[in-house]
Amino acid sequence: MSAAVATPVASAVANAVAREPLVVDDLSLSFGGIRVLQHVGMHLRAGEITGLIGPNGAGKTSFFNCLTGLYSPQHGSICLGTKHLERIPSSGRAALGFSRSFQHVALCPELSVIENVMIGLDRQSSAGWLDAFLPLSGGRNERAHNRELAMAALTRLGVAEVADLSPTQLPPGVLRLTEIARAIAGNPRVLLLDEPAAGLNSVETGDLSAALKRLRAPDLVLVVVEHDMDLIMDVCDTIHVLNVGTLLASGSPEQIRLNPDVVRVYLGDEDA
Repeated sequence: MSAAVATPVASAVANAVAREPLVVDDLSLSFGGIRVLQHVGMHLRAGEITGLIGPNGAGKTSFFNCLTGLYSPQHGSICLGTKHLERIPSSGRAALGFSRSFQHVALCPELSVIENVMIGLDRQSSAGWLDAFLPLSGGRNERAHNRELAMAALTRLGVAEVADLSPTQLPPGVLRLTEIARAIAGNPRVLLLDEPAAGLNSVETGDLSAALKRLRAPDLVLVVVEHDMDLIMDVCDTIHVLNVGTLLASGSPEQIRLNPDVVRVYLGDEDA
C-alpha cells in the first residue's frame, strides 16, 4: 500500500484548522446577584501570545474557568474556529486540545520530572495512567512514545537536563517550566497559563519569558494571565485588560501602556 500524499487542498484545510482562533462573544457570568463577567468579547488568535491583565477581582480566573468549562456562563458564546463549546464539558474541551497550568505548581515528589510530565499523556492514552506504575506489555510501546513526547516538551522549555531528577531537587523557576512542559506535552490547541511568574525571582522570570517566546506557534492559542507587567509587555502580541468583570481595553503592548484608562485603574497614574 502506498503512503498517503498530502494534496494542496488537504494541506490548505489542515493549515486553516491549525490557525483556528478562540472567539469569545458577549460572555456574562454571575453567581447569585454578583456579576463576575459582563458582556466580555475577545478574539484570541493562534500564532500569538495573548496577555490577560487586570486588578485582583477583575474576573481573569473566572474567564479562564469559562474557557475550560469549569464555569457555565449565563450568556454569550465561546467558539474554537466554528465549533461552539458552550455545551461541551471540561473533559470534552480537554479532548479538543485545551490545556492549562495553575498558579501553584503541583508536581508529585515521588515521581521524576519526566514521569510528572508523562502523567497527563498517560491519562489520555489507551494504556491508562496506571501503566505509569505497572508497565504492562500492552502499553509499553505507547508509554515509550509518551516518554519521547515528554522529553520533547522538556527540551522545548530548556529543562531536559532535569528529566530524571526529583521535583524536590529543583528551584521554583525550573519547577514552573516543568509544569508548563506537562501542559504542552500533548500538543494542545489552546494553552492557558495562570500567573506563571508567581513566586519567581528576576532571573527565573527572564528564563520564563524566553521559554514563552519559544512556545509561540501557528497552531497554538496561547493566553497568559499575569501581574508581572514587564513579562507581559515583553512576550505578548496582544493584551486584554479586565476591570470589575468588564473588558476595559485591548491592543498591542504599546497601546495598553499608553491607554489612560488602563494607567488609571491598573498600571497606576503617577500624576494622580
